[in-house]
Amino acid sequence: MRTSAQRTSAQERVRKAEAELTIAENNLERSAEPLRAQLQDHRAATLLLGGFVTGLALTLLPTRWWGRIGAVAGTVSAAAARSLLTPAFMGAAFAKLRDKKSSAVAPASE
Repeated sequence: MRTSAQRTSAQERVRKAEAELTIAENNLERSAEPLRAQLQDHRAATLLLGGFVTGLALTLLPTRWWGRIGAVAGTVSAAAARSLLTPAFMGAAFAKLRDKKSSAVAPASE
């Protein structure tokens, strides 16, 4: 049976881990900001380059490789669809997207 001190210790570890995660997310967001701005400035060029690279890969890679890539992608997506954790992950992802959209569009104060 756990004592009160053990529960408190676990709660402290969870709070500490959440704080470290928040700091890491903020650091990652700050470090990705210049790249995001550069990609935003050159959006058309990025799309064209991505299409060119995709076409080049389709042309140069053998058909057998694409078959294997498709088989792996299908296997992974089928396993994810059967997983019991998929609804939880999708809910978390949608909640995160909704939070970002609602924070990006702040209501006007009257």
